[in-house]
Amino acid sequence: MSKDTYADQQKKIRSAKNVKPEDMISQLKVVLMSATLQLKEFISNRRLFDVIPPTVEVPARQFPVTIHFTKRTHDDYLAHAYKKVLSIHKSLPPGGILVFVTGQREVDYLCKKLQRASKRQIGKKPERVGDECGSRQEIDEKEIFEAYDIDRTEAEHQEDMFSSYGEDEMDDGLNVDSSDAEIESETDTDNDDEDSAAHETTEDGPVLSFLKHAESSSVLKASFKAISGISGESEAAEEFSNVTIAEKSNPSNPSFSKRTEPTSVSHGRLHVLPLYAMQPASQQLRVFRDIPEGERLVVVATNVAETSLTIPGITYVVDTGKEKVKNYDHATGMASYEVQWISKASASQRAGRAGRTGPGHCYRLYSGAAYGKDDLFPEFSEPEIKKMPVDGLVLMLKFMKIDKVENFPFPTPLNNESLVEAKRCLKTLEALDSKEKLTSMGKAMGQYPMSPRHSHLLLTIIKILKSQQGYARSNFILGYATAAASALSYANPFLIQGDTSRESNQDGPDPEHKDQNERKRQKKLKAMVREARRDFSIPSSDALTISHALRSFECSRNPVEFCREYSLHLKTMEEMSKLRKQLLRLIFHHSKFCDEFAWNYGGSEDVEQAWRSGTDKKPMLNEEELLGQGICAGWADRVAKKINTFSGLSKEDRKVRAGRYQSCILDDTIYLHRSSSVARTSPKFVVYSELLNTKRSYMHGVTSIKPGWLFKYASSLCTFSAPLEDPKPYYKPQND
Repeated sequence: MSKDTYADQQKKIRSAKNVKPEDMISQLKVVLMSATLQLKEFISNRRLFDVIPPTVEVPARQFPVTIHFTKRTHDDYLAHAYKKVLSIHKSLPPGGILVFVTGQREVDYLCKKLQRASKRQIGKKPERVGDECGSRQEIDEKEIFEAYDIDRTEAEHQEDMFSSYGEDEMDDGLNVDSSDAEIESETDTDNDDEDSAAHETTEDGPVLSFLKHAESSSVLKASFKAISGISGESEAAEEFSNVTIAEKSNPSNPSFSKRTEPTSVSHGRLHVLPLYAMQPASQQLRVFRDIPEGERLVVVATNVAETSLTIPGITYVVDTGKEKVKNYDHATGMASYEVQWISKASASQRAGRAGRTGPGHCYRLYSGAAYGKDDLFPEFSEPEIKKMPVDGLVLMLKFMKIDKVENFPFPTPLNNESLVEAKRCLKTLEALDSKEKLTSMGKAMGQYPMSPRHSHLLLTIIKILKSQQGYARSNFILGYATAAASALSYANPFLIQGDTSRESNQDGPDPEHKDQNERKRQKKLKAMVREARRDFSIPSSDALTISHALRSFECSRNPVEFCREYSLHLKTMEEMSKLRKQLLRLIFHHSKFCDEFAWNYGGSEDVEQAWRSGTDKKPMLNEEELLGQGICAGWADRVAKKINTFSGLSKEDRKVRAGRYQSCILDDTIYLHRSSSVARTSPKFVVYSELLNTKRSYMHGVTSIKPGWLFKYASSLCTFSAPLEDPKPYYKPQND
């Protein structure tokens, strides 16, 4: 109901008119919750709110977190994170360590390095903090306030270095073996990057106001006594001499007082655990389990640990200041993963992980000067709506009778470029007509909560099967169509070479034997991937290959063992299976309201039975072609033609052992990766679901097509004309 309807009813009530209880309209109330919302810009948007809505700020944590910056910003943030973790483990009291890196590859790399370093240090005896005989002088109150001086000069920040890892560098390999000779020197020489002062304030004023109280200063004095025993350097060179409490502390808190007492420095084993989004749930839950006595928990995580969960026992956070972001070019349709600096809001969230269960420290592996630059560390991350295609959003608004999408009051306005691309895509998919009104196909597509491309795939298959009665296994084909739509909605589930997402064995062989075992394991994994792809391979389409694997996965007695045997990613396969079943339910639900796309060959049980019956069932050739037409219809504007010549290619590109193609929307050469199921046949024309730029531009989700299909499903993109009479057409073999 609109606001006007509600207002009219309120007038009737105030004028003493009777309104039936069943006709009463309640005012809609919406509560928006966010940890990183740009609040002022959001609530001040007059197109969204006539009256500024009330806001409530809930404090996220109650414990103080000490922020540490480095003097210099290092190029190799992984190496610096490795050194920092070992330095904390060697010098500081017990407490869990949480390290933020950019992706799964870096998580696995750093976990291996830390595990090997831990084994080399197990034999060392623990030291006592704050207990050495006369090695430290008494710290008085004046020195404490000098250490927390908020007017301290920042001259040491004058030389800063800023860089980022690209995807290409990461793909060149992260060599774990090269760290063996560096471990001892790295752990003992962490003095060249002493932490500089960090100054943060709150709305109530300086965050150090609590230092004025005698009780607080006595607690800090005791804390500094403990900290002063950390290393053999003088107090002026101490790593913790220039720090600032980033949050208001509670001196009466027992956990804070407990931390200030002399305690043993942990020289025990590091209990290293990875954490990232695509991990199986059983492995993610390991971070919540109790660790063996005498060991220190180290969690190496992506930004999934930034806001999604709270790991108990984390006292120290090591923040590399980096994140891997998927960017999308609306003009070319090219996606790319880039490692870039995080926002200040994300940095605050990461630091907060150290103060959830007690007082903690956050070590930022970048300088305060770098953090202060808005072009490097913006206040907030760029909204997702600017980094993804918006064709689904435009279709949804059109389906809701909002024709002027550009006038909709988005909190973050759409880019004009992305809006033009979305409308062009929907016209190609026959969802919009020339006047930008929804067609019958568009109305049917709008009922599916997924990308318009995927829904168009399903509806095209249904339309073909209804118009052509010669298919004996219609239910089987529909099962494969829903599986293909699911497969193209997720990343490739086949584990690639070097994927170490499986549970690591922390009690494995010694480092000198581990190199050979690791090489053997990688070689075996590579052979498993090749064999798995061969077993499920359907040469005409990557989507159908994954669909065949999904069918075998659902029919297996033990899905976990099946994924292990065929080197498939369990979590991805489970999500695909859930989506396939959901799509099947939606097809039969919407069949009741739309005759044009209604399924008339049985119920959902018949489709499931046809999908699961028999063993090792692949589509027949004519069925493959029908499914290929559906995929072509969904991605008709992403066509590529094979290039047979080497003209215009650099020497480096000529050496690439991958099929070369020319895209219809790009001037540059794009490549068909050797791991694709289609790579063996190298068809002349293909469609692809995604173009991802790493070292080169590679196609993903590739399906071979026939040229005649383009006239049928991409006629709006084709130019038709009679052949020229003069000069007469001729063929140049050297140029194809």
